[in-house]
Amino acid sequence: MPPVIAPLLIQTDKSFEELYHSHWEKVFAVCYQGTRDLEQAEDLMHEIFQSLWERRTQLRVEGPVTHYLVRAAKLKLLAHHRDSANRRQIFDQVMPQKVSFEETTQRQVDYHLLSERVSELVADLPHPCQDVFVMSRQEGMSNKAIAASLVLSEKTVEYHLTRALRFLGKHLSEYQH
Repeated sequence: MPPVIAPLLIQTDKSFEELYHSHWEKVFAVCYQGTRDLEQAEDLMHEIFQSLWERRTQLRVEGPVTHYLVRAAKLKLLAHHRDSANRRQIFDQVMPQKVSFEETTQRQVDYHLLSERVSELVADLPHPCQDVFVMSRQEGMSNKAIAASLVLSEKTVEYHLTRALRFLGKHLSEYQH
């Protein structure tokens, strides 16, 4: 009859080493067959034997040790594949949010840079164009209200606004898609 792990049999390093050396290849083969990855199979095999060592005082095995270890390897593989699938599912859920967050951050940076550039360019506008542009685009005033405030004709306000917009368009062409 094949060897059986009796309760409290694995109490010493030597008895554990004997168990490990006589069965590691079979456990490794099962793990490798399920993963097709040498490192992963080795990690799973070590986790199985570590679990045996940690539970050595409570462990009760009926039947051949090899059968127990093969079942343990198969259960470990199932847990590994389940965990891998869960990690992939979580990754798939998180990545779109991360990409969206990165896009939003990039848009905020782009907006800030564009805003700074517009401010610089507005400061470079000739004085009447600058006043008309600020009143129209930043303060939201109508052409009629700007004309009354600056004591200009509406046509003059339109002229200065058109001039300012052309200037900005010319100097902001790198920001256009």
